[in-house]
Amino acid sequence: MSLKKIANFFAVLLLVVYTFWWVWLAFFVSPESSYRHGFSITYGVIAGYGGFLGLIIARKFGGLKSYVGKSLIFFSLGLLGQFFGQLAYDVEYYITYVENAYPSYGEIFFFSSIPFYIFGVWYIGKASGWGVSLRSLRNKIGSIIFPIIIVAISYFMFIKGSDFTGQSLIAIILSFAYPIGQAIFVSLALLAYYLSGNVLGGAMKNRVIFILFSLVFQYVADTVFLYKTIQGTWMQADFSEYLFALSYALMTFAIIEFLVVYHQLEDKK
Repeated sequence: MSLKKIANFFAVLLLVVYTFWWVWLAFFVSPESSYRHGFSITYGVIAGYGGFLGLIIARKFGGLKSYVGKSLIFFSLGLLGQFFGQLAYDVEYYITYVENAYPSYGEIFFFSSIPFYIFGVWYIGKASGWGVSLRSLRNKIGSIIFPIIIVAISYFMFIKGSDFTGQSLIAIILSFAYPIGQAIFVSLALLAYYLSGNVLGGAMKNRVIFILFSLVFQYVADTVFLYKTIQGTWMQADFSEYLFALSYALMTFAIIEFLVVYHQLEDKK
């Protein structure tokens, strides 16, 4: 059995298990059930699996020696940041018995995902040939304006009008840094798709679109989580957490698809 089939099998298995678990929790279990806690502290394993797998696949593209290899490494590190962030909170919970002790050490890992994703998009854009499109004055202007618009939207949605009374300095900094940082990587992802659309072709095109879509989906998951947190309606194993699990699975599938690109390139040699 090929590496792609084995990798996809376990990725699908994880997604199916957590999907059925979440459906059961959403419709048949009370909000106070300890089963919800079990879901919340373990679904990050999907991100851990995808990150570990991505580092293996990146080696097939030469690792840091190629743009594709670099992009896969950074996307994988982003997923591992999510995994270790959740793991850090889990360990802290079992030591202090404080649920969701935000902000805490786990935020070091969670926040690290943002620069990793930004570098991942940057290198996938370079691999896709967005530099060719940037020669156009129209695209140069768009590459500046578009991220500004996305960042502005995130600012007005999640920062403007927020009451930071009683919050620690770290919490206030993260309240600004998360939505702005996430807006940067999702705007770069959309920009990479726009600039590479007329240049990219062949085996790479669908895979690049897939991985960029998974980033946008993770931004949606973050948006839903932030909104529910601001409204005070978030709870363990709610819809926002399932969206995170699904976004991790999507990025894992997107990374696995690069094995197809690798084999097609090998066949041409």
